[in-house]
Amino acid sequence: MKSFRILISSLLALWLAASAWADRVELADGSIVNGKILSAEGGKLKVETAFAGTIEIAQDKVLSFATDEAVNVSLASGSAVLGKVAASGQGITVAAANGQQVAGTAEVVAVWRQGADSPAMREAKAAAEKLKRRWAYEAAAAITGRTGGSEKFAGSVGFKATLAGPEDKLIFAGIINRAQENGNETANDWRAGVDYSSSIAHSNTVWYVRTDIGKDEIKAIDLRSNSAFGFGRKLVKNDNQDTEVRLGLGYVYETYTNGAANFSSAGLDVALINSSTLGWAKMNNVVTWSPSFKEFANYRLVHETSFDLPVKGADFWKLRFGVNNDYQSKPAGGIEKLDTTYFSALILNWK
Repeated sequence: MKSFRILISSLLALWLAASAWADRVELADGSIVNGKILSAEGGKLKVETAFAGTIEIAQDKVLSFATDEAVNVSLASGSAVLGKVAASGQGITVAAANGQQVAGTAEVVAVWRQGADSPAMREAKAAAEKLKRRWAYEAAAAITGRTGGSEKFAGSVGFKATLAGPEDKLIFAGIINRAQENGNETANDWRAGVDYSSSIAHSNTVWYVRTDIGKDEIKAIDLRSNSAFGFGRKLVKNDNQDTEVRLGLGYVYETYTNGAANFSSAGLDVALINSSTLGWAKMNNVVTWSPSFKEFANYRLVHETSFDLPVKGADFWKLRFGVNNDYQSKPAGGIEKLDTTYFSALILNWK
């Protein structure tokens, strides 16, 4: 009895193994490939075999094929049928619920298993996925210090949240800076802003609106508010580079802590924004020019260049190095016109 059970088990195992590889592909040169037909798409027939794993066979080399189970077959005529496939001369016969469909293998556009998405459905899902807006976040921190012959401390924290889709982008950003040297405060400022841009009629032309506020104790600025709206143009837009120019109208309002008269004026808002992937690093450039209509010689010119370097083995982290030049043509109270800041920070980014 024990030997009989072993025999039955062995026969069952052989039957199951044969069932798993019951599909058959006949090639034009007379070769036969037994396995499980997974799909046909883009002129390739994908077959799972017991001897070589999953292989791809050029469809123009296939004379006919047959399946042990019903599969979906899409034909060049535009019809799609579900049925068991049998070899038929130099083609196939699909036994569907409403009759048989005969076709040559060259007429087969796609084959997919039951329960799987058709190639057209996969493409539609991929296109819909690209249209989704997605949030991306950055948190930055930098602290440096020194004791001994001199006492120095500098620290900054920043945050950025970006909601981006194929047609528009919304950015929230903020940063706080503090620094001291030998007991003297050398940096004490903060700023926060919002920037929204959207393409016009799916073109490379965009409209934008932005606003930011800030305070800078060292420059005696109690409050600075700068808002603008206008139009831009994507000069380059691909996976490795994004370059945009902007031209709009803005309004600046500033109050000061040193008793200088408040300043407010409408003006121009001109900007060049660029990001480029350079091998494994990313370079970011921003140049803005904001002359006022009240006094055109009174303008602010800001330039910032930074490099983002990924941390090997830590996908959520990167290092950022850069320089920021902030030039005010007529600062209040005799403050220096040009303020240059070199910075480095550790960035945590996630989605």
